[in-house]
Amino acid sequence: MLATSSDDTLRNGNAALPVAQHAVELTSAREPAILGTLAAAYAETGRFDKAIELEQRATDLATQQGNAALAQSLNARLALYQDKTPIRQ
Repeated sequence: MLATSSDDTLRNGNAALPVAQHAVELTSAREPAILGTLAAAYAETGRFDKAIELEQRATDLATQQGNAALAQSLNARLALYQDKTPIRQ
């Protein structure tokens, strides 16, 4: 929500980053959805290069884990980051 809320008053990428980074650490960077959350936080702060890198890792990991639906969703978000567009939900 901090990284992707459609409500500007709720969105705060700088607050989202440390929370998402901690979640990635707790999961040893093995959960593609969590990596995607961190990517969204980076995109919200304008660091699209890092968002693209993480979203690609997340997509690859989801594919390796056999989660095609998640990989497809992450891949769609990757295209947004490549266009320098943050996620809004």
